[in-house]
Amino acid sequence: MRQLIALILLAGCGPLTGQQFPAYTIPDSLLSGADEVVREEYYELEVLSEESGIVRCRKAVTLLSKDSKANVFVLGYDPDSKVKKLEARLYDNQGHEIRKLGKDEIRDFAAVDGYSVYQDNRLKALEANHHEYPYTLAYEYEMAVSGINFAMFPYWQIQDYRQSVEQASFVVRLPREIPLHYKVLNLRLEPEWAEDEKETRYTWRVRGLKAVQPEPYGPPASEVLPTLLTAAGRFRIGTYVGSMSSWQDFGAFIGQLFEGRDALPGYVAEKVRQLSADAGSDAEKITALYRYLQENMRYVSVQLGIGGWRPSSAAYVAENKYGDCKALSNFMKALLREAGITAYPALIAHGRVPYEVKDSFTYPLFNHAILYIPSEDMWLECTSSTFPAGYVGAGNDGRYTLLITPEGGKLKATPAFTAEKNRAAGKTAVALKEDGSAVVEGNLWVSGSLHEPYRQSLAYSSRKELEDWFVRNSSLPALALESLDIQAAPDDPEAYCRYKAFSSRYASKAGKRLFIPLNTISPLKFVPEKIEERRYPVIADDAFTQLDTIVFHLPEGFQVESMPQAPAVVESSFGAYEARVERAEGTLVYIRRLQLRRHRLPAADYERFRSFYQEVAKADKAMAVLVEKKT
Repeated sequence: MRQLIALILLAGCGPLTGQQFPAYTIPDSLLSGADEVVREEYYELEVLSEESGIVRCRKAVTLLSKDSKANVFVLGYDPDSKVKKLEARLYDNQGHEIRKLGKDEIRDFAAVDGYSVYQDNRLKALEANHHEYPYTLAYEYEMAVSGINFAMFPYWQIQDYRQSVEQASFVVRLPREIPLHYKVLNLRLEPEWAEDEKETRYTWRVRGLKAVQPEPYGPPASEVLPTLLTAAGRFRIGTYVGSMSSWQDFGAFIGQLFEGRDALPGYVAEKVRQLSADAGSDAEKITALYRYLQENMRYVSVQLGIGGWRPSSAAYVAENKYGDCKALSNFMKALLREAGITAYPALIAHGRVPYEVKDSFTYPLFNHAILYIPSEDMWLECTSSTFPAGYVGAGNDGRYTLLITPEGGKLKATPAFTAEKNRAAGKTAVALKEDGSAVVEGNLWVSGSLHEPYRQSLAYSSRKELEDWFVRNSSLPALALESLDIQAAPDDPEAYCRYKAFSSRYASKAGKRLFIPLNTISPLKFVPEKIEERRYPVIADDAFTQLDTIVFHLPEGFQVESMPQAPAVVESSFGAYEARVERAEGTLVYIRRLQLRRHRLPAADYERFRSFYQEVAKADKAMAVLVEKKT
């Protein structure tokens, strides 16, 4: 689904001529920890009516080093957004103009994503190539906006990571009869307000913002960086009138776009009746119809004007055998309705996004659509041709969606993946040879998000590609596959893997000894970096449980010289680890359990969090030493 927001890079003020922005005038407080400094910034949205407006932007940024990426600026537009002006100039350290960017430095190209059948989005991109730091890039543009790009009022990220701001302002001018809603994040900032006979004017100003440093496992940017959200109390796209005064209102607007688009062709309705007759419960009907969707329709992206929000009709999908996320969700909704089952389209922000949807403010930062069936409390990812029914998929889990119901929009969260749902259980036999090589035979069962790579690779890879993928993602050293069998459960989010392989360097040999790494199957190697002074909470979304049993068959003529005697145990509120080694005649058995849980910790607990990973990584490096028996 077309992302419902134009993330417009904002711009700074002042005419782009003459001596401008000398770097030596930047206060030392704004240089510390910064890759670039926004010298002046100005953004204005002039709302002309419920249907259109004008964006005027100017911005000047001083790049302090090659670590800054501010030399690139990208402006998105489409047939509803006409770029009237875009120009840029470079200034040296002293503020003298170097040059005006030429037309060859401003590219214009289609925003091709690789899977869209229809798309009219385009990009204008300028890239300043200069290598004497510091220097300043100043640019300005003006754009007439309508359609979706107008309805989505600006999202102003006032400051980025490792970026200081000298001064910036943001202005919204709109007719008095159109309400404006706004919310400021992570900064105390009130607008200056003025009104005359025709319009209301809001102005936000900031000065002297010091650079903010990113932190590993930190909160989303919307909890850290100063940001301003604005939303239209009323807007119009063609004949459709909408409002972002509440989630109910915005959902009602989207509901208009879905109205009358779920009528099925007669032959499809007959197919639904046949499939329903062969099924017993509603759950069985849903599964049968979902498989029909998966087997007969494919996913493509459609991004044409209001088509970014309005689905293609169910009849269109049936005839053409394809649709985008909202069209396939609408088609599946039509199939279910024919079977007597009610379902609602659900708008969702898939993946990681700069702002998480909240109940407190209506700002529809959605980029995807799925389907919800209230009677079964079930979610369907209608773009997947491989998922089992009821599996929402990684990137859709644990977040608010907007259900499009007859009563308007309603927020509802998808289920979160937990350590109990995301599991991997493996049993591996390792037949060691006296030269350190080994024959490895493994069996693995995975569920939840952990199973997705196996299901996807199985569905879309050739045999060679599947084997290459397995070897590439295995932590076993010098692996040569002899056999590989991967299966995905048809009705559950589970996959199974069985393999046999030869590792030419499983153990290291030194004289009469073999040094055996006890965990080459799933070692934890990553340790979060050390931070002297943590500022923000620790957020970890990963949640899973790993269970491993590795049976080492010792080579003839060798015996155990040393091995870990006591279990390695690491416990915390957010994770648990235990590994132990059991010894028997001719074998060593290594048993390991690691569980990580979703968590949010105060900043003061970061070192404790980091220490957990350090201890687990150290324990996963445990070795056993074999030595040749004396004869």
